[in-house]
Amino acid sequence: MPMAQIDGGDIFYTISGEGRPLVMVLPQSSGPVGVAPFIDTLSQDFMIVQYDQRGTGQSSPAMMFDAMSMTGRAGEVVGLLDALDIKRAHLCCHSTGCGIGAAVASGTHDRVDGLVLTSPWAYADGHLTTMQQLRIAAARALDPYQYAHFNASLLFPPAYRREHEAGFERMAVDAAPQDAEQISNRLNAILAFDLRPLLSKITCSTLIVTAEDDQLMPAWFGREMAQDLPGSRLIALDGGGHMIPETRGDDLSTVISEFLGSL
Repeated sequence: MPMAQIDGGDIFYTISGEGRPLVMVLPQSSGPVGVAPFIDTLSQDFMIVQYDQRGTGQSSPAMMFDAMSMTGRAGEVVGLLDALDIKRAHLCCHSTGCGIGAAVASGTHDRVDGLVLTSPWAYADGHLTTMQQLRIAAARALDPYQYAHFNASLLFPPAYRREHEAGFERMAVDAAPQDAEQISNRLNAILAFDLRPLLSKITCSTLIVTAEDDQLMPAWFGREMAQDLPGSRLIALDGGGHMIPETRGDDLSTVISEFLGSL
């Protein structure tokens, strides 16, 4: 099992494909289809580096709140690049990962060739604060079955949930008990982070992709970021909800490959 020792903890990672390195900075959440088809398509053009963020999957627990902050998470990415002897890489970031990717790109200009931000947020406005507080309250109050369906209702559009109804039901039935404290720490780390001051420090080519029906991190965040990030490119998908690497994987992999391939 491949592990990288970073700041005294183990980070689990996998590598697939060949080509220029592309580090996937993705959250753990997924639906019944998952992100494997999306990543498999990208691996035809890039060497894909996937890893479990500390406190998730097979990596070591995140013992302190600082380790779960966006800057703490950024240290994991840079440490992984060092451990794998990768001098420069593209970053493909989704949701929470967008704050991590922005922190890496703004602080280590010489390590990031291209930055992709999908379903991003920029700061804790009233809407995002309410949504994350609801998720924290739900994690504390609901049983695993209820919490799985609640989360799915926020992350995926109704038509997609209906199309994969049996899969979502199976995931809810099989859901393990959620760690409410860990969820609270992770979501509060998002609310504590303001990405806007970093934008002027990002010098690499950047692609921003949003979905117009994303109800967790609405498309207005991506539009505002594109205005404040000179030279960035904004693509607004007409649907797909928050989890576009799963719901719009074919479209997303195409625009990412075209964008990064042009650099």
